[in-house]
Amino acid sequence: MKKYYLGILVLISIFMMNNSIIKVSGADDHAVNEKTDVKTVSTDVKSSRNTEEYGFPDFYRGIYLNVASARNMKKLASFVEMAKRSHINTFVMDVQTSRYRECVVPLENVEYCIKNGIHPVARIVVFPEGLKSYPVPEWLIEKKMKIAESACKNGFREIQFDYIRFNDSKRLRYLTRQKRYEFIEGFLARAGKRLKKYDAKIAADVFGRIPLNRGDIIGQRMEGLDRVVDIICPMAYPSHYTWSKKLQHDPYYTVHWTSSQAKKRTNHAQIVTYIQAFQIKLGSMSFEKYIAEQIQAVHDSGVKGYFLWNAAQKYTVPLRVTRQFYSSPVSQREKTSREKAEDRS
Repeated sequence: MKKYYLGILVLISIFMMNNSIIKVSGADDHAVNEKTDVKTVSTDVKSSRNTEEYGFPDFYRGIYLNVASARNMKKLASFVEMAKRSHINTFVMDVQTSRYRECVVPLENVEYCIKNGIHPVARIVVFPEGLKSYPVPEWLIEKKMKIAESACKNGFREIQFDYIRFNDSKRLRYLTRQKRYEFIEGFLARAGKRLKKYDAKIAADVFGRIPLNRGDIIGQRMEGLDRVVDIICPMAYPSHYTWSKKLQHDPYYTVHWTSSQAKKRTNHAQIVTYIQAFQIKLGSMSFEKYIAEQIQAVHDSGVKGYFLWNAAQKYTVPLRVTRQFYSSPVSQREKTSREKAEDRS
């Protein structure tokens, strides 16, 4: 008899355990699907959001993270903590590797950023070193589109296309500048159409010289890009303006001029400027001052914000500068701005 009751108790226990498991699974499908079907999880999360609900930054204060930092939660968490102490609100993150054809930064990492007040941006290198041959095979274009789409499915609401240009050489002499513009702008327009269902913003990185010139052989022009993207990101690294000693050694002037010109030549797209957070050709200026001058220039130019670029991920000094910059009295920063304006005049 005891064995009979014992058996009954065992069956009841098993039933209760199974029922409990079913309830837990139903309450948190993401926890289950995250291991078995990432695409399903990502699509479900996407469907519950829209552009009105999502909080894009009013003013971008960002840093760049490579794919190793972006996909590794431990590394990512350390950068999040640094960012929160330093007034950083955006991470531009590499999401691709040569081994994979889809976004390698998981939904978990993207949502971790968002929950901690960090806007994640997916950076996709389109044509490494710039296009050296033309026409471009359809499979290559589709490959980049799929990476962008998978990034959206993993929770990214902004896709930034880098190296979206022709090679900076005379390789394709037969190809007119107009044809170059049409191809680059056509690619970005196609991406915008493809990603529209995800309510994702489209951004394009451009050389720092693009806001300052016309008829560039790399196929980038401000007016054309303005029609097909939401954000344009000039790479205004003073060290790269090799044709002018003034531009190389006056970081405030270089970033302010580049950003201001970019803004003047656009009607639709917002301008978020990449600034130099690496120690190359700083001249006699300290690294801290070099960065602070660029940040001040971005604010004074009236654009949408900036991204600090350091490919080696060495952000200790740059983030110390941002922390100090935003901790100083606003009146002092405005005074610095007025002094700079007077110097330029």
